[in-house]
Amino acid sequence: MRPKLTGRVLFVFSDPGGAKPCLSLIEENELQDVMPVSDRIYPFYSSFKTNVRYIDRGFEPLIEAFKPELIFTGTSYTSDIEKQFIHIAKKRKIRCYSFVDHWTNISKRFEISDGIKDYPDKIWVIDERAAHIAIGEGIDETKIIISGNPYHTWLKKWKPQISKENFLKEIGLKDIKKKLLVYAPDPLSNVNGKEKYGFDELSATYLLVELFNEHQTELKDWKVLVKSHPNQNRKKLEKILSNCKSIYILPEDIDANSTIYFSDIVMGFFSSFLIEASVIGKPVLRVFSEQPKNDPFENLNVGMMVNLNSIIQVLHKII
Repeated sequence: MRPKLTGRVLFVFSDPGGAKPCLSLIEENELQDVMPVSDRIYPFYSSFKTNVRYIDRGFEPLIEAFKPELIFTGTSYTSDIEKQFIHIAKKRKIRCYSFVDHWTNISKRFEISDGIKDYPDKIWVIDERAAHIAIGEGIDETKIIISGNPYHTWLKKWKPQISKENFLKEIGLKDIKKKLLVYAPDPLSNVNGKEKYGFDELSATYLLVELFNEHQTELKDWKVLVKSHPNQNRKKLEKILSNCKSIYILPEDIDANSTIYFSDIVMGFFSSFLIEASVIGKPVLRVFSEQPKNDPFENLNVGMMVNLNSIIQVLHKII
């Protein structure tokens, strides 16, 4: 069971993987004396009851004015805002916790320079496997709390505010009658994916486009909706996808939960999006051209692992 948060809490996050659990914790703990801040703005903020304050500078004055008893951060690929708040918290002797939403690069999320880490007082991880990985990466086990993912608890109760018809209108596909396959390629190229996993989202998407172009007749009942990641090089992805009429890249500001809810199946590699689809109750495919070198989802029982060439048979079975 997660420790209960109380008192005056300042939440700091940038990537969605940290933002959603932090906002879920505010509602779960019914925190009143709270301030969530971020250097990024997302459409999903409106799904939560608490307003998020945008901030990209003036961190110390904000802390001085708010006087938090606890600073709780997410962790991010592309931003160091959480690291800056962790540093300030330690300097000012304010309790500081951080949440890690995945099983990858746990210690690296707290790296401030080559090999030098700046850890908060406590690090919340999603399960025993993540705790074992964190300890193996040199994090003191007394800092580790196995918390589960607060966002998944929140998501189990979530329902969309719009109909499927209005959702399709919103994305520009109002007359479509096809089955919807949502493809969520996580940005593996950001972490040297070809070397680490044997592929990245660009090489895999190129093969997927080739497959759908080659088998247009067999796949005529399906429309592929691509949900890009906020940290993705979207232009590179769009260039590959432009060669296939069966595939449609969703607007950047589309609501992720509605996209999952109205899909018939969700597909990807190692993205948390797949876990969220499982929580909502959608069938999940994890698709690879070959067995990945490393698999962060190993033994997690998330979806069905499918070879790229067997997708057609699997989709026919679903219909």
